[in-house]
Amino acid sequence: MVSTAITRPASLVVRFMQWSSAVIVMGITSYFINKWPHTQHTIYWEVISTMSVVFFLPAFLSPFMPTRLSRFVLPIDVIFSYLWLTAFIFAAQDYNWHNCAVNAPPGASCALKKANESFIFLAL
Repeated sequence: MVSTAITRPASLVVRFMQWSSAVIVMGITSYFINKWPHTQHTIYWEVISTMSVVFFLPAFLSPFMPTRLSRFVLPIDVIFSYLWLTAFIFAAQDYNWHNCAVNAPPGASCALKKANESFIFLAL
């Protein structure tokens, strides 16, 4: 059995990476919405990232209170993993299918779009 002295900090680091990726996606997507016309995919990314920032906060405490929070954190993890997977599929379709510059939002930098796609993947 692996000691909790190892698993708790590792779990906390993974939770922080997940949460910080959601914050970065929220920032990039908010920038897209502010500067360019937005599509349904852009709105979806914004909603999922904003909800994740809020709902992932109890997950930071879950390594320290596993019996109390496990019944709440596990369903949140399962639900949001599917929501983020859908967001990643939308991003991959928008940015990797045809010309990146003309897809959601048209005119935005492809590098910023690829960064958004990468952080969407990391938020899984």
